[in-house]
Amino acid sequence: MPLLLVFCALSGQAQTAGDTTTLTASEARILVYVSPVGAKLRASGFDAAMERQTNPQLNQADYYYFWVYNAKRRQSGGSVTIGYYAVNKHTGQVWDTDDKKEISSRLMRGVQAIIRESHRIDQATIEKYGNRPF
Repeated sequence: MPLLLVFCALSGQAQTAGDTTTLTASEARILVYVSPVGAKLRASGFDAAMERQTNPQLNQADYYYFWVYNAKRRQSGGSVTIGYYAVNKHTGQVWDTDDKKEISSRLMRGVQAIIRESHRIDQATIEKYGNRPF
């Protein structure tokens, strides 16, 4: 009987993971916008803007990639690049691809939780798809 319970629990997890949907590009943009990088830029009186990167050498099956820049400086000239970021389509994890590390903040975790709930992304899905983009 205990084996039957284990099997039922595992098959229930597989069904949950199978019911998940991937994030949209707009949701990925929101996560980058509310990231610590965006918050720091806005606190300095600027604003974050981004363009999606579609280089065929990037893992676009699993990630959205963005070039993030200072929107106000782009209009006035000068250095505009803030950095390059990748958002996992399956988990909502956000990675700084320059520093090769995952980024997070309290606000971002809250937004991730809302997005993950809407896509039925659970811990098992995060563990399954939570690989690095580089």
